[in-house]
Amino acid sequence: MTEDKKNENPEQGNNEAQDASEEETRDVSMFCPKGAVLVIAEQILGDLQPVTLELLGAGRILADKMDQPLKCLIMGHELGDLPQQLLEYGADEVFVADHEKLKNYRTLPYRRVVCDFLESLPEPPHTCLLGSTTTGRDLAPRIAAHFETGLTADTTELDIGPYDHKSKVDPAKVGLYPNCLYAIRPSFGESLKARILGPWKNPQMATTRPGVMVPLQRDKSRKGEIKKIPVNLQDNDLRLEVVDVVREIAKGVKLTEADVIVAGGYGLGTQEGFNLIKQLADCFENSAVGASRKVVDLGWIPYQHQVGQTGKTVRPKLYIACGISGAIQHRVGMSKSGLILAINKDPDAPIFKFAHQGIVGDCYQVIPELIEQLKKQMSKDKNKDKDQGVEAVVGTH
Repeated sequence: MTEDKKNENPEQGNNEAQDASEEETRDVSMFCPKGAVLVIAEQILGDLQPVTLELLGAGRILADKMDQPLKCLIMGHELGDLPQQLLEYGADEVFVADHEKLKNYRTLPYRRVVCDFLESLPEPPHTCLLGSTTTGRDLAPRIAAHFETGLTADTTELDIGPYDHKSKVDPAKVGLYPNCLYAIRPSFGESLKARILGPWKNPQMATTRPGVMVPLQRDKSRKGEIKKIPVNLQDNDLRLEVVDVVREIAKGVKLTEADVIVAGGYGLGTQEGFNLIKQLADCFENSAVGASRKVVDLGWIPYQHQVGQTGKTVRPKLYIACGISGAIQHRVGMSKSGLILAINKDPDAPIFKFAHQGIVGDCYQVIPELIEQLKKQMSKDKNKDKDQGVEAVVGTH
């Protein structure tokens, strides 16, 4: 509280008015105080999705910076030990919405549960995180619209820090916000990073791209609270009925779990070029075949093999790019790989600017030679890791 005093000195009066204005500006930060970090978990038919574990890893860092708890909400039916797993991967509290109508994801029922849950809290969480998946991209904007709060989609970095807002467009928002969510995502064709902030109202929301955040190590000794929450669905929420769920079971190793990825692009020339790509991938254990967007659009290979901005984000130990030019949209999906080997007959291809090692040549000449040399290398020492073997082969070119 302050005490008003009358002063006949105009200059001093102006200073007091300015001080009062500055004090009012500082007070604006109190509209978005510290609060918990909430992760909305994603599971499909009882399988916890990897992006949820990544979100818990990122959320743990944000929560610790504010000295606040990390909470997690999971929805579904007959979830088994999934809530306990969420505790073991970093959550302090897990809220469980278990209902037979939540077994399969539907937009309106899930939206109802999340909005009811957030409205039941004494104060909204500071940050709410979802995966930038098919489900997250559908659900997150519905929640943000309901609470009229900001949402940054497809982020690749998250942080908490102060933000001094000076724009006079809306004077009520001018001031220092000490705990602002910094949601960072690529922009301008992935050539720049945009830092997006929206501290005006909690929860501050973001969806994160799968594969870019690092999950915590599972700790089975971690303790926390598991709480069931009520589910009150309305008739309007059930207008859409899920008749059946058809899941395509991909053969082989998933892209996001592979240690080695051999990817093909338009430079292969024909769809048959992927037969050669597969042969090279088969030389490694725990390997998978990747692809650029253009060949997926042409129908040369199914979408689940696509790496890049609109495909999967991967970080294998070894990434071999064959006939891929290296457009920024593809780069963003694989640039964090441990070792990037590029094979392209165009010496000016952009991919050579960021690949760790490169071979200028025709894929149909280089890849068979690489396969042959790799097999020779492996036969010399069967106990040597195959990824070490290919590094030795690459070093000879």
